[in-house]
Amino acid sequence: MLPLLLLLPLAQPAPPPDGPGFTSLCADAELSAWRLPKPGAWECTDGVIRRVTGGTLFTRHIYEDFTLRLDFKIGKGGNSGVFVRAPLSGRHSALGMEVQIAGDSGKPPGKESTGSLYAAKAPSVAANRPDGEWNALEVALLGRHMKVTLNDQVIHDFDLDDPVVNEGLVPGIRLSDRCPRGFIGLQDHGSPVEFRNVRIKEEPEPGFSPTPLAPLPSEGGNDEGVISLTEGTPILKGSQVLADCEIRLEYRVEPGAQALFLPRTGTNPRNAPMEIVMGDDTGKAPGREASGALLGLASTMVPASLPAGEWNDLRVVLRGWTVQVYLNEMPVLNVPSANLWGKYMYTPLKGVPAIAARKGKVEVRNVRVKAL
Repeated sequence: MLPLLLLLPLAQPAPPPDGPGFTSLCADAELSAWRLPKPGAWECTDGVIRRVTGGTLFTRHIYEDFTLRLDFKIGKGGNSGVFVRAPLSGRHSALGMEVQIAGDSGKPPGKESTGSLYAAKAPSVAANRPDGEWNALEVALLGRHMKVTLNDQVIHDFDLDDPVVNEGLVPGIRLSDRCPRGFIGLQDHGSPVEFRNVRIKEEPEPGFSPTPLAPLPSEGGNDEGVISLTEGTPILKGSQVLADCEIRLEYRVEPGAQALFLPRTGTNPRNAPMEIVMGDDTGKAPGREASGALLGLASTMVPASLPAGEWNDLRVVLRGWTVQVYLNEMPVLNVPSANLWGKYMYTPLKGVPAIAARKGKVEVRNVRVKAL
């Protein structure tokens, strides 16, 4: 019996128990927590996520402060990575961060070796197991602090703003300049790679509080926290007067729909509020009516909206007359409204947030604000 037993496959070891608050990101074969680059590009069988035809796999949700745990396996010479706080477009490893995964067992640590923050910071030690074996990775991001553990060895534990860490990195790709929040991604770099036991514990957004809007539409206006707006719906306004602040919300539009987000509306009709576009950008180039633009006056820099029917994440930072807009964590607008001639010359520096539908159906949820 002993020789026969030796031929039987060994059961995969269970991951160590997690504390409360962890959520699985590979709980179903449909990969519902993830945004597939195309149908069939990745698969999940028996809890193992595998690259099939290619394209990076990103979460549907944006994360800011979190602890991510997963196991990965890659063959000799392979190349992959785990993106954190990354946007969906642009160079993910430079705008966000990439924990490098490579089939490079036995090689010294470097800025492109397994466990490195790709092209920015080498791990303190080469902690990966032999190529083709499972490795356990933990990435913890809390505010400006980052800690990475590979196979129970801490390989990074530092502050993103540390000048020593950022020395030698050019402006724009310094770790201090990376996105403060974003998506998690499993990178496709052409190599077979597998992930399992992917789970995450998300921390509350620091300093943010919900901002109710009223009046709610009488029909279909408040379905489990989702506010539905259509052309002709009364303007929804908050009650909290805002000055310098950061406002976050999520919105979803039907094909052809458009709404406006007015972050600070005042009482003087001469002081027209800023109007930030939220709409269906199908077939549109960046411009003054694209999502994230100041309607008719300030163009977006890059396209960043998701297709109609998907939830978009909008983040607006207001400091004095300067407005910065991030759409799905891509910076799309950064302009002082005092430099805009016309109706924005007297934009109020204080006011209440509001949302107005222009055409079609628009849904909004999770509006929250933090004073700056």
